[in-house]
Amino acid sequence: MNQPSFTFIIGYRHRPDRFNNLKRTLDWINGFSNAQIILVEQDSHSKISHLNLRCEHIFVKSKMPYNRSWAFNVGLKYAKSQVVVFGDSDLVMHPDEFINGLKAMAEYEMVSPYSSVLDLTPEESGIALEQIVKINRPGRGELDHQKINISGGISIFRKDAIMKIGGWSEDFIGWGGEDDFQTIKVHHFLKWTELKGKCFHFYHGRDPIDQTQYQKNLQILQRAKSMSKEEVQKSIGVSLQKIGMKNKCDNF
Repeated sequence: MNQPSFTFIIGYRHRPDRFNNLKRTLDWINGFSNAQIILVEQDSHSKISHLNLRCEHIFVKSKMPYNRSWAFNVGLKYAKSQVVVFGDSDLVMHPDEFINGLKAMAEYEMVSPYSSVLDLTPEESGIALEQIVKINRPGRGELDHQKINISGGISIFRKDAIMKIGGWSEDFIGWGGEDDFQTIKVHHFLKWTELKGKCFHFYHGRDPIDQTQYQKNLQILQRAKSMSKEEVQKSIGVSLQKIGMKNKCDNF
């Protein structure tokens, strides 16, 4: 199947128990032609720079909790393609369904290439990728009333469109909120669609959530939800002034 060229950006902070998921995700992306892969590692010091991971590795020094949006924005500055994919380090899709998402970019500014997520078991996470994408057990978004966040997991943007909405909001530190605010901006300003594909989530243990920072993120999100479209537009202008700064201050 023919496919457009694209840049795939992954943010990452090293964890030994999740490194194999990263390698498998990179293997999946490397299975496509015309792919520029950018891995943005965010940590106090690089823990993977000595490894040959078949991607462009960018290290950003930081002692604060992981900031997914910041990693995405840093990677965006190195993107060479006009189609940019943002993804987590533990997600894969059926190749044909992912390519359908890329092709939809001819009509849309943003595409969510799937509408359900299947959380794999430890055993399923270890089988061949060709077998994983054949699993047809229903996932989140199919058996319940919970809709999948269109800006979570894997999302596809036109490069000019992601800049039009100010990249990703770096105000969300640690876990939670950044994909919800991104979705608000997409709904306000971009032509978008969600396809009926499925995403497969590799198994990993759950980290304890920093509840203090999580509550701060929720407060930021609640303020964002109360903004008018004009107020969101103003916030985009502020975001663009500091988007993806590699020497970002560690005041936290």
